[in-house]
Amino acid sequence: MAAEVEKLMEAVTVPEAKAFLKARCNLPAVELSTYVGFARTLKGSEDVLRKARASFPVMKALVAADADARHETLERMQIGAQIDTKDVASIRRRLAAAKLTVQETTAAHNRKMVATAARKQVTAVVASFEERMLSFTDEVRRHFTKRSQGSAPVQASLRDQAAGLLAELESLFGKEQSSRATTDRQTASYWIGRAHRVLADLSAGRVNEVGAFEISSLMPFSGRNRAQFDGRRRTPLTTLPNDGPRVLELCAGAGGLALGLERAGFQHVALIENNKNAVATLRKNRPGWNVIDVDVRKVDFTSYRRRVDLLAGGLPCTPFSTVGEKKGRKDQNDLLMEGVRAVKEVLPKAFVFENVEGLLHARHADYVAELLRKLSKAGYHTEIHRINTRDYGVAQDRSRIMIVGFRKDLGGAFRMPPKFPEKAKNMGDVLADLMGANGWTGAQDWIRTMRERAAFDRFGRQIGVGALADTIRGYQGSAKNGEARRALKNGVSYAPPAKTAPTDEDARTEGFVPGLTNRMRARLQDLPDEWEFVGGLGSVADQIGNAVAPAVGQAMGLALMSALNGWEIDWEAIMRPAGRLVLHAPPIAPAEMPMFRTVSKEMAEEGRSR
Repeated sequence: MAAEVEKLMEAVTVPEAKAFLKARCNLPAVELSTYVGFARTLKGSEDVLRKARASFPVMKALVAADADARHETLERMQIGAQIDTKDVASIRRRLAAAKLTVQETTAAHNRKMVATAARKQVTAVVASFEERMLSFTDEVRRHFTKRSQGSAPVQASLRDQAAGLLAELESLFGKEQSSRATTDRQTASYWIGRAHRVLADLSAGRVNEVGAFEISSLMPFSGRNRAQFDGRRRTPLTTLPNDGPRVLELCAGAGGLALGLERAGFQHVALIENNKNAVATLRKNRPGWNVIDVDVRKVDFTSYRRRVDLLAGGLPCTPFSTVGEKKGRKDQNDLLMEGVRAVKEVLPKAFVFENVEGLLHARHADYVAELLRKLSKAGYHTEIHRINTRDYGVAQDRSRIMIVGFRKDLGGAFRMPPKFPEKAKNMGDVLADLMGANGWTGAQDWIRTMRERAAFDRFGRQIGVGALADTIRGYQGSAKNGEARRALKNGVSYAPPAKTAPTDEDARTEGFVPGLTNRMRARLQDLPDEWEFVGGLGSVADQIGNAVAPAVGQAMGLALMSALNGWEIDWEAIMRPAGRLVLHAPPIAPAEMPMFRTVSKEMAEEGRSR
């Protein structure tokens, strides 16, 4: 690995090499310096390290050690000694002590003794300060509400406590540091300054100038995490709150991600989409959503600055898809950097962008590294995760990446949602009613075959029983090279989309393989049966193929909500399926087939009555 990193550094700068290794190779930041520093410190010692079976922690310690300690450690390895990190540390201490005179050794010992005593005292002082700050903030929150600021004795008591805490804050951090104004939320100075101003206002009786946000500025000094400080839930969340986080969504498409976030309890401030038919689809199904028909590149996002909790979007994937032209950043449809611009202008608490795995191909590594650098510079810690629809009760093998970022000053701990293998479904059961809607007598045999067929992942490993659909893509007007073989292999034809469910007459055609209608494709994409699409056959196919499966959107939304609010999630309770309306293969394009509008409304009413 170190040899490969050395080759990489011959072609690019060290910062670029680190960004590439983090983005493309998913190497933890704590390991990067070891691989990068190996060539400078341990090159030529590979045989010794290999023979001694040196662990990575030992090599990390050697890279960080001075030359003398490294040399002695390698000599010991060469004669067969077993070395661990404690040995390296011991050698470093001994050699450092050997360079000191008797007087210097005594002085170093005394400094260490004094420093140890000081640390113990500081720990005790800080713990006492945190305890008093915790008690004070609880009391402030209890007495100060929108309607009341407490009785006169309570206000006097709080003023005295605030004055005492203000004096302690200045003692701990220095009066000049405490009162210094800074706007960089990522620095300690910012939070010390905010706490100083809040305590000064309270101690002077200026309670009208202190709101909930100002009080929350005391959180870092109370010893609590954000969820505990705000009094939020500590027991697992089983139902969603009515006042969920606010989300701004880019490239909303037909609404797959929006539906998922809605199910997770998010409230949409706005959805931005430029495709006319997709805009019409969104407005038809959710008249209450604020759908904005505009090109993302023309939007000034500063009007949303700090007004949303989450910035989300399924940014166009065609520039990076393995079945496209693979132009990457040179593709005119690439909007990744527009997503970065939106993050900088909106400054949300968190963001999530969905895209295809092709983005992680080596040809795009420098672009991904640039993306991560810009997001880091904007103040966000960013991670790239993989997620597959099959793990969330969707009968489709669709693997995607999620680019997730949190503002560094929030310190939120994001964890990907758990997987639900017990919710696994197969194409046969999911499409049973739609596939037999036109009386095809072979439907039951096809359904049985889909149920019993082994499911494999993209590496050819069996992952269960029950056929999964291949990735549902946008419109393919004719069967491209290999599409016929794909159909025979999967027992279903994906392209072009079928206009109706199969009939016995269709089945008598030589080489017959049942085709997927757009309604079938939508169901395999987890889009609700009552979701009406606007547009022709090709447009609707594109809307479906480009959508994020709502189940995936919901799972990601709940994971983001958990990190934003510090809540534990009862995943089983909230991800429980709400049930599916049974439709008898209605047409999917209301612009062309008016009957769908009537059927869909009737079924929606029936669903609501249930």
